[in-house]
Amino acid sequence: MSNNLVKEHIYSSFQDIDENFDKAYFEKIKDCFFLAIECIKQQDGYILFTDINKNIIAAFSFEKNEKLEKWVGKRIAFNFDSDDNKMTKTFIDLDRKYKLYHYIYKVNMFDISQYYLYFISESEKDLEYMNMFNSINDNIEKYMSLIDKHVNHNDLLLRALDSVNEGISFCDRDGYLIYVNKACCSILGASKEELIGKKMDKLSKDKPLLREIIDTKKSVIDVEYFLRFKRKTVQLTNSGYPVFDRKRDVIGAIDIFRSIERSRKLTSTMAGYEAFFTFDHIIGESRKIKENIKLAKVFAKSSENILIIGESGTGKELFAQAIHNYSNRRSKPFIALNCANFPNELVDSELFGYEEGAFTGAKKGGKPGKFELAHGGTLFLDELGEMPIHIQAKLLRVLETMCINRIGGTRPIKVDVRVIAATNRRLEKLVEQGEFRSDLYYRLKVLYVEVPPLKEREKDVLILADYFIKKFSEKMQKNISGLSSGAKEVIMQYAWPGNIRELENTLSRCMYICDGEYITEENLIMAGLKEYKYEGFIKREAIKIDKKALTDALESTNGNKKKVSELLGISRPTLYKLLKEYKI
Repeated sequence: MSNNLVKEHIYSSFQDIDENFDKAYFEKIKDCFFLAIECIKQQDGYILFTDINKNIIAAFSFEKNEKLEKWVGKRIAFNFDSDDNKMTKTFIDLDRKYKLYHYIYKVNMFDISQYYLYFISESEKDLEYMNMFNSINDNIEKYMSLIDKHVNHNDLLLRALDSVNEGISFCDRDGYLIYVNKACCSILGASKEELIGKKMDKLSKDKPLLREIIDTKKSVIDVEYFLRFKRKTVQLTNSGYPVFDRKRDVIGAIDIFRSIERSRKLTSTMAGYEAFFTFDHIIGESRKIKENIKLAKVFAKSSENILIIGESGTGKELFAQAIHNYSNRRSKPFIALNCANFPNELVDSELFGYEEGAFTGAKKGGKPGKFELAHGGTLFLDELGEMPIHIQAKLLRVLETMCINRIGGTRPIKVDVRVIAATNRRLEKLVEQGEFRSDLYYRLKVLYVEVPPLKEREKDVLILADYFIKKFSEKMQKNISGLSSGAKEVIMQYAWPGNIRELENTLSRCMYICDGEYITEENLIMAGLKEYKYEGFIKREAIKIDKKALTDALESTNGNKKKVSELLGISRPTLYKLLKEYKI
């Protein structure tokens, strides 16, 4: 190829390139550069590359037989005629006088570095390839700028990966770790230097999850994995994915994982098992409720298990959450399990979990039980009296050893859990009947709180009613000021067998029924209280009021029901019951 044709090829190559270049663009630059070298080697000249200290790294010459190895490592001594002029006469310590083309590029990547490119000729005239070299250098500068940009992007990506709480690791197809983030190091208790570049098989005795993913070319999602590392076992929740190249060949795998403790906390939060209530949410001024709160606060600071006894609807879970939030475990999970909500055969797996393949339909990877999810925190067992007798034996064993075994598993798992149990049944009677283990009963009843029914909290009924009315008024955007005097009389006389839950539900229905400023006794009866007996007027019902006496009382009071009830000596609910009975 003639020199002119070579030059034309070089110039046309660069004219086709714009600012948005890529790897293929750099390949063109490289091809042009080697073409230029071939041209120089046909002329009287040299090309030198040096480091920042002017030490020669590489040299090219037009003389094929000239040995340039002797120059490598030598330092160039020169003086510039002008700092701004890249083309200048100079003397260099290479035995002859030359004309010098000097190019400097400063690269800001991981550290500050420079390289120098020299074009040397014996000719006193401008070299005909000088413009070509300027073009090459300009494009090299662009390419280095692109590298700089990519390095910055990669650095940003690596910083982002280091900022997440999940551990991330990446290995190549041969199983060598090539990246781990900070969370990975924190979870495993190792530095990046200890992990990167190591083969995974050498780090753990167990088959690494990433190795399995590479071999099977299949992803795994949210599986539990026990990693034995540095003489300890780390329990993890892992998701791993194979990484493919454009030909769909596996080139590595990525693993995203978190410690089992964090998974448990996330699971409990997502499932709604989080303690929201504190002792400030327990409303009441009666002596009994104040004594219970005081006692529960003392118990909360201990590490013992607690038994809460009380009728349905008295607020046993409210006390359980308040105890948890008052204890040293407040920042840990609060997990609840209602023993009556599951069939007997499922209570076991819910409490203790199961391994993969433990039974037909078992979830792949297994499933942690409530004890594992509550690790470090509190497990609330509601309606304990409904727990099957064989599960009671396993529960007692866990309370004694603080270890659980999943169904189908052989590996004991240590747990740190405080149990708060609640029941509306008299467990001592169940013990007598053989339906509840006496050893479990006495182990749980070391510390116990007995929540009083609403009928024993006479002072709190109107306080609670006022609280619920304000709560529902805000929620429903209704302007209900409270209870009428007649309604107050009704709720004070009513026995409230369903306790606080029944009071709350009744007032909730009244909010829909009431169209005035106050909830009336009629609203309460329409809301369902007429279906129950009233403690305050049971004795008066023994006095039979006949239809004629009732009719006469209505006529004499012009139908004023309040005056009728006073005249006949009966309560307002009894009056409404008689009116319905006599169809008046």
